[in-house]
Amino acid sequence: MNRLSNIENEISELRIQLQNHKLYQNLKDISDIRIFMEHHVFAVWDFMSLLKNLQVNLTCVNTPWTPPKNATLSRFINEIVHGEESDINELEQPKSHFEMYLDAMQQIDANTNKVNSFLTLINSGKSVNDAFSAIKIDKRVVDFVNFSFSIIETNKTHLVASAFTFGREDVIPDMFIEILKNSDSENNSHNKLTYYLQRHIELDGDEHGPLSLKMISELCGNDDQKWNETLIVAKQSLEKRIALWDAITDLIKN
Repeated sequence: MNRLSNIENEISELRIQLQNHKLYQNLKDISDIRIFMEHHVFAVWDFMSLLKNLQVNLTCVNTPWTPPKNATLSRFINEIVHGEESDINELEQPKSHFEMYLDAMQQIDANTNKVNSFLTLINSGKSVNDAFSAIKIDKRVVDFVNFSFSIIETNKTHLVASAFTFGREDVIPDMFIEILKNSDSENNSHNKLTYYLQRHIELDGDEHGPLSLKMISELCGNDDQKWNETLIVAKQSLEKRIALWDAITDLIKN
């Protein structure tokens, strides 16, 4: 069994838990979708910080420019950045997936006040923790985001890649297919959400997921310690995602 197959085998039970999570059965109407998006939007946001950290470490974003150490990894991450940060929305306008998500929230009348206030505080120079304290979001959402930044702070690119790949890119198609089953994909009044979900399924399943797995292989190479650390973070990332889903389920029920 190769190293990637071993990781996927080791995390298979957690993936099954995620795919069969009770959250999906609780997404019964548009009010449930609103609650989901109002909290999940912070996971959409912090995903971009994982991505940009990978871009900083695997490409050259400095001037004067010098060639990146690994052109293969640079191409991988730049392709993903291109898709996530500057995709085309349903109106053929360039937008990041995060901005598409905010647009979808607004279309279904989900509350964007907290996430917009959070972004304003971040732009003003506040730390992530200070920004969260000011907007008073559920602690379990904060815990999820803090985990991502704790991985970034390790300064180990293979760990960031693990959180990015196994906690996000590699699992997003499964999650979003389940959510799409519980939303009315034919309802034009929700077309921005439907487009966002379908676009994520298309890109992450067909393009970004495979690219991310190749990135893991390139970063870990034949280093046993890196592969072991990658597996640990992969499991932790899925556990954090399940905990976030538990939290959102509770909020919907309440």
